[in-house]
Amino acid sequence: MLPIPGRSSLSILNVFQIAILAMLVLACIRILQPFLGALTWAAIIAISAWPLYSRLKIRLRGRHKLAALLIVLGLSCALAIPIGLMALTLADTLPHLANLTHELGDFRLPNAPAWLTSLPVIGESLNKMWQSTQADLPGFFEKIRPAVNETVLFLLSGGANLGLSLLEIVLAIVVAGLLLINGDKLWELVERIVLKLGGETAGELPEVIARTIRSVTTGVVGTALAQTVLCVIGLLIAGVPGSLVLGFLCFIIAVAQLPTLIVWLPAAAWVFYTGHTALGTFLVVWGFLLINTIDNILKPLLISQGAQMPLSVIFLGVIGGLIAWGVIGLFIGPTLLAVGLTMLRHWLERDEVEEMAGEGEQG
Repeated sequence: MLPIPGRSSLSILNVFQIAILAMLVLACIRILQPFLGALTWAAIIAISAWPLYSRLKIRLRGRHKLAALLIVLGLSCALAIPIGLMALTLADTLPHLANLTHELGDFRLPNAPAWLTSLPVIGESLNKMWQSTQADLPGFFEKIRPAVNETVLFLLSGGANLGLSLLEIVLAIVVAGLLLINGDKLWELVERIVLKLGGETAGELPEVIARTIRSVTTGVVGTALAQTVLCVIGLLIAGVPGSLVLGFLCFIIAVAQLPTLIVWLPAAAWVFYTGHTALGTFLVVWGFLLINTIDNILKPLLISQGAQMPLSVIFLGVIGGLIAWGVIGLFIGPTLLAVGLTMLRHWLERDEVEEMAGEGEQG
């Protein structure tokens, strides 16, 4: 059979067009790569804030730019106020820390408390360790000095990364305002792209994505607020100074999916240091049993209710996304699983409809 003239040239042209298109897409991704993190966060913020933006726009009689500006200012204040308070508190704390380092040279470890020896299994070992440390406190400080230095270096590098992350979040908030202003047009564009790629059965996916992202935001922020309230209550009962500022810090740490014991465990150590053993024990028990535990219970419940997805799917998405992509994986993981589950349901429903149609024709 002779080859049809023009068919080979047509296929070569198609391959050439696909190659050019792939190169264009890769080049665009390469250009946007430094901003992908901020753009992703901007999309998450815009989708989460869209219901509030819509209500504000109605209240402001359709002035959408003013509504977006108010949301941007509100988010900026919510970010700037805690950071400013923590900076002021740190500035006030540094002189006390300097004095504390001078006082450590004259510090003498008191005798072990009576309850330490009475602890089952480990009480005697802890008492011997306490006595050996009491006998040679300078030697103990020398032993822990490398660990302290490594901790300081880790905190400094973490502070630098935190600064870059804050700049990224500030950029994301500004871009989110622009996305809100053009939200209707962008939503129509996304729907057209999804329908073009997936057909009519994919028309539900944009709403599934938006609903899941809003649910994750509610779960993360709601759980962080609950942990913050519990942390502040515990700190106030234990008499820790600066409890409200530490509460702001606890909220930021909880939103960043870091362990909140970074806040309340050093506070409990300070309470023990001041000689209030009962209050220090209360704060440790309060932290481990309530502040830390509520995160594992409340967050999946809040996310699954809003996303209208099974709790097991949401739990796997949250944990797997967090391990794979960090904090932003909290949003990406459940969203991808929700999209995959929705597509699977549509595929199965389509097969069932085709089978029923086939049986009807045969009947």
